[in-house]
Formats: sequence, structure tokens, C-alpha cells
Amino acid sequence: MEILNKILDISWQAFLMTTHQIVGYFAGVFIFGILLYLLARFTRNMFAKSFGDRSEIIITAWIGTPVHELGHAFFCILFGHSIKRISLFRPNAKDGTLGYVEHSYDPRNIYHLTGNFFIGAGPVFFGSAIILGLLYFLLPDGKVIISQFRANSAALLISDSSFYELWNVLQINTREVFSQLAKSGNFSMWQFWVFLYVSMAVSAHIELSPPDIFGMLKGLLVIVVLFFLINVIYVVFFGQSQNFINKGIPVFSYFNQVFVLALIFSFLNFLISFILGNLWSLIRNQSLVNPFTR
Repeated sequence: MEILNKILDISWQAFLMTTHQIVGYFAGVFIFGILLYLLARFTRNMFAKSFGDRSEIIITAWIGTPVHELGHAFFCILFGHSIKRISLFRPNAKDGTLGYVEHSYDPRNIYHLTGNFFIGAGPVFFGSAIILGLLYFLLPDGKVIISQFRANSAALLISDSSFYELWNVLQINTREVFSQLAKSGNFSMWQFWVFLYVSMAVSAHIELSPPDIFGMLKGLLVIVVLFFLINVIYVVFFGQSQNFINKGIPVFSYFNQVFVLALIFSFLNFLISFILGNLWSLIRNQSLVNPFTR
């Protein structure tokens, strides 16, 4: 009985550690990915109802879709999946697809299986990296925002990376982003308008679609099992509630800060489409458009 209780206690500690780690690493990807998906869906409804089905393709998809598909393709290559067919931008009016990446892998290979998570989430990571690059090269104060991201992530490395601290980091950086972007000097620079347009176009198409989420869950299951086994070993030999896996959480908090940036631009894209679409609809049809239904 004592042995059984010991096994249950070890398993429970490992379970709690695994839950903390999975949420710390990946909750932001799912939360921001789903929020981006909802905003993108509402924006597409707005464009279609106000300006026609192809309006979004002309305005944002020609930039955003290739970034989305490249995000999938990049992680396919990184995790050893074989890319069978790829189309960065090929709108299909029949099924509504704008591009695709078809890939295959060995289901017995743990590395390949783990890659399913990152391949599904690829557009969010890759698109956010593109926005970060635009921020660095096109805005004079972009380096200030990036430095703030780095400083906060470095501070988390020497802390316990609690959810409260992670939440504070996101709040601080959201305010920092708004204060830097809203500076009056930005509005007289062509670089700012290029940055704003491309960032909104990219943000409008890096969301997690239902198929993406399904693919991610297959990889996440493998990651959960691996984390749990490592935590069991750690509890048995070290008897501590935390271990080295936790040290990677601040790295992903850096990505979460960039996801906030993408979310801001996606919301701006929706807001602009909502205002312009309703103005056009009022002039043409004397009615308002509801973007929350098809």
C-alpha cells in the first residue's frame, strides 16, 4: 500500500508540473491563435458583405496567405516532414481555400509526431516573426519595443515564471506597443504606413484554422507524454516541484508578447473594415452590416 501511495504521489506531482509547463509553453499559442481566427473570420465576413467575395483577396490575402503557408512549410522542413505539394497563393472559389501545404511523415517517428504541433501553429510563429522583422527595420522606435520584449523575458528567466508575472508582462508590453505606435512623428513617415499595412495583412491570415488545431493536438499529445515522463524522473531523483523544463517558459513568453502585437494589428484590420464597410453599405444600401454572421 505504501508503494502504491508513493507511485500516486509521484504521478500527481508530475501531473501538476506537466500541466503548469504545457500551459506556460503553449496556452498563448492556442489563445492568440483562436482570437486571431475569430477576428479574421469577422473581417472576412465584413469584406464579403460590403465589397464582395474577392475584396479581401485583393486587399490582404495576396500578402497574408503566402506568409501563412510558408509558416507551415518552414516547420515541415524543420521537423523532417516531406512536402508533397505546396501552393503559396491559389484562391479557390469552390472550397474557399487560398493556398495549401500537403505533407507526409513517419507516424512511428517521435520527432515527426512532435512536429505536428509546430507545423499546425507555424503560421502564428512565422507571421509573428515577420511582423517583428518589419518592426525592427521599418520603425525608428521598433528597436525600443523589441528591447522591452527581451528585458521582460530576461527578467522571467530569473523568476519562477508564474502566470501572474506572465500576465503582467503582456499588459506592460501592450501599453508599450500602443505608446510607441501612437507617436505623432510616425504618421509622417512612409515606413510607418508600409509597416502598418503589411502587418495588418499578415495578421489577418496567420490565425489557427480548425484543421491547424487538429494537427497541433496530435503533436501536443506526444509533447505532454514526454514532459510527464521527464517530470516523473525528476521527481524521483530530485524531489522538487520544478525542473529545467520550466526554464523554457520565458522563451515562449517572448513569442506571446509578439502575438499580442499581431492581435493588435488584426483588430485594427477588423476595425477599419467595419467602419469603411458600414459606411459603404449605408451609402449603397442604407443598411448596416453584421460581421458576426455569415
